[in-house]
Amino acid sequence: MRTGYLQPVVDWRERALALVPELRGAAEHESWSCHVFFSELYQLVMEAHRAGDDDVLRRAYGFAHWCFQQSEQFLENAALVSFYEHVFDDWDLRDEVAPWLPIDVLPKVRALWEWRWPAERLTEVDRLLAGLQPPGRDAV
Repeated sequence: MRTGYLQPVVDWRERALALVPELRGAAEHESWSCHVFFSELYQLVMEAHRAGDDDVLRRAYGFAHWCFQQSEQFLENAALVSFYEHVFDDWDLRDEVAPWLPIDVLPKVRALWEWRWPAERLTEVDRLLAGLQPPGRDAV
């Protein structure tokens, strides 16, 4: 008799459909990778920030963080380069975005930001992120 148990592998599409049904078309498009889905998710998140829709933000950021935490490195990398790397691309929303970023993602995504941004922008993001507490809302 086995004493341990196996964690079931959840397909990213299943998780996306459960958390972000607004993007059903993108999640169900078989030829699209999760990178394309993250591009659609980014657009949804920016709209939700503008609308102040915390429910969509909680679910969307929750999906990205879930992917980042998976043991399959492909999903972690996809979350980093196709979502987290771009969260500050709409610079006017930086104050709204910062509190939603999970602490464990920051060390890995910061290297990507360093490569893309001038020093002034990186300094401003560092200031925004200083002292963030682990958010409870990203545990979806």
